[in-house]
Amino acid sequence: MMSVSDRGRPELRVRLAAEAASVPGARRFVTDGLLEWGRAHLVDDAAMCITEMAANSALHSGSPYMQVRMHDLEPAVRVSVEDDGALVPVQAVAPPPVESRGTTGRGLAIVSVLAKSWGIEERVDGRRIWADLVGDGVEHDVRPPTVEYGDQVVPESSAVPADWVTVRLPRCPVQLGLQIDQRLDDLVRELQLIDSEEGPTPPRELGQLIERLVARPAFARHLGRRTALDAAAAGLEYVDIEMTLPREMAPVVRELMAADNLADAISETHQLLTLRSTPEMVSLRTWFTESIVGQAKNDAEPVPYDEWLRARGGTG
Repeated sequence: MMSVSDRGRPELRVRLAAEAASVPGARRFVTDGLLEWGRAHLVDDAAMCITEMAANSALHSGSPYMQVRMHDLEPAVRVSVEDDGALVPVQAVAPPPVESRGTTGRGLAIVSVLAKSWGIEERVDGRRIWADLVGDGVEHDVRPPTVEYGDQVVPESSAVPADWVTVRLPRCPVQLGLQIDQRLDDLVRELQLIDSEEGPTPPRELGQLIERLVARPAFARHLGRRTALDAAAAGLEYVDIEMTLPREMAPVVRELMAADNLADAISETHQLLTLRSTPEMVSLRTWFTESIVGQAKNDAEPVPYDEWLRARGGTG
């Protein structure tokens, strides 16, 4: 759903984990938003800028989350990344002069070259880096950013392109969810090692399993993981998780569950070191899949895990 900014301009925004794995998701989000707005001529420049801005946040902010925003400023489009991390001085974020740059510090220089204007807004609760793009083909000199100072920002819900969806997973069991996530990491690691070892070719199903797991929407998964980790640190037993992703990812989620089920079958024959999922893990994994697919494909209402479990004769 598209939002409207306080200036009456169309706006899109999405919250992601401030991790390198989220950068492709930020790039996809901006690309889809521009195409929805009929601004295909801005896609290449915007993709390069948002890649560097999101990577900067992931690598240097120290923030657990970042928010990617798009404002339609006809004829320009403003793309921005904001986070809670004012840990790095502005001087360290801004690109150094050309003559002083080595092999590092080039990322935001790309933003300076491609954007008609760009800047950094410092707030008491974090920082926003923004760039205005017009797609006129002009390459600018490397310039320092405009630096502004703003007030604390009130958190806002996502406003996404029509072919994206924000999925809600209410009352997710924190520790069980983290166990499933860790098992998936262990499984991917083991299968990659098996596939790379010299010797007999691994069974075909292992290769297919690796391919399905690697193809998952990592940026959405990492946001869910970060939310669960924060809940665990706060001592919470349950947490509401939100993940924003393209609707077309729904079949990938089904494939991931099928791949996990296949891994369980292989574990049963002792071909894998990764242990078979417990019944509780299978149950939560099924809820994940049904919730994400139902909301992504049919705009189904979110169902808390304990209610879903009781409806199937289990106990929450």
